[in-house]
Amino acid sequence: MIKITDLAQQKIRDAIENNSDPVIGIRILAKARSPFQVSYGLAFVTEKGAGEKDKVISFEGFNIYVDDSAQQHVDGVTLDFQDGLHGSGFKFLDIPRVPKEYVGTIAEKVVRVIDEEINPAIASHGGFVSLVDVKGTDVIIQMGGGCQGCGMANVTLRDGIEVALKNAVPEISGIYDVTDHANGKNPYYSPE
Repeated sequence: MIKITDLAQQKIRDAIENNSDPVIGIRILAKARSPFQVSYGLAFVTEKGAGEKDKVISFEGFNIYVDDSAQQHVDGVTLDFQDGLHGSGFKFLDIPRVPKEYVGTIAEKVVRVIDEEINPAIASHGGFVSLVDVKGTDVIIQMGGGCQGCGMANVTLRDGIEVALKNAVPEISGIYDVTDHANGKNPYYSPE
């Protein structure tokens, strides 16, 4: 079940009260690009917007609606409201980096190496790597931030990411980057 902090509950109640249309609750949206990359969102629910297969979770003053396809992705996730330098808003926390069915597999080992070794090493360039999927012994990754569109991305992949992953997880046979580097914004290094 999803957890909602007290502050987030109050902000939801405020948003429902201030909405011009009658709202009965909030829908939690979860769209999985892969088992390791889930995007979360929120939407108002009107009486006509509630679905028969929705799981309904009651809170003081509102209901949370989770449709059938999103339920597996919200279990254990926390919805919070945070203030920050770049604005305020709702934030999903405690998102599992490795789905339960992948615990103890190559995928879990890869996520650990990415989180503990690779991402800290490329963070100074504003970059990050995320696991998209594992097919057998092939690992599919995506680069983001300063790594997306960077002229040195191939070197980072070949001499950094591949070396670190294959040293830590020798059962990996191939590593594939599915990043669309042509759409990179603000890369750390730009070939001219």
